[in-house]
Amino acid sequence: MSFVRGLLSLVAAVGILAAAGCTTPPVEWTAARTVTSRSDVMALGPGGALLDDSLRILAEQLTPPALACVGSMRAARAGNTVVAVWWSPRADSSVRLLSARTTNGGRDWSDVAPVDTTDRSAMGCHHTAPAIAADSASGYVHVTYALLAEEGPGLFFAHSMDGGITFHSPVPIIYGERLGNTSVAASGGHVVVAFEDPNSRTPRIGLALSRTMGHIFEDRMLPVSDDNGSATQPLVAVRGHRVTVAWRDGSTSTRGAVLHVRDGTIH
Repeated sequence: MSFVRGLLSLVAAVGILAAAGCTTPPVEWTAARTVTSRSDVMALGPGGALLDDSLRILAEQLTPPALACVGSMRAARAGNTVVAVWWSPRADSSVRLLSARTTNGGRDWSDVAPVDTTDRSAMGCHHTAPAIAADSASGYVHVTYALLAEEGPGLFFAHSMDGGITFHSPVPIIYGERLGNTSVAASGGHVVVAFEDPNSRTPRIGLALSRTMGHIFEDRMLPVSDDNGSATQPLVAVRGHRVTVAWRDGSTSTRGAVLHVRDGTIH
């Protein structure tokens, strides 16, 4: 699996070099705005909202069909089907990333599908939770997560083309020592991944962009936040060519959640 990851990463790098002469930025951003309440983030309309509390609550209520790390389950809805992913601990303190589908709120589950079983860490259930998005139009399911793979620690991406029944071999988004939080969203051909930059001295948010339904990420390190504050816990949404990213400002002393939100147009 590590060979496949490396090969796909090389193919993506060649594509990036070929496009280096283009002067149009991949995403044209507006100025960041600040909100102090989760309810103030109104992103992209039905299906594109950044903060979908209904799915968060659903994931907390579901009981996975296999051993799971507490608090690691995340869910996405595609029509009447809910696809869930979670970390499952192993005896050697590594984890597996597993997935399953339900059409009746978790009373019955499909067979468990492995998403990624290559973790070599001893972190056990201390991994940050994965992120998942489902595109009802295509039936694709996209998952992002951080783990220690054979080739090193990093942020990885895996997707399913059959609604979460099986997943293709994972590919790297970015390597780095800090295994942080991530968020993923999809709309048509666009798949966007927001993540905590694992290599930045000051915690900041980056964006990876695929225009090919997640088959190749043409852009893997687009800066979203700046270095003026500590940016963590990203959230992302996309609809058509519109993308919105939100993140928490960890450098402020204001009580309660302070979020910075930035909108962009994908070219």
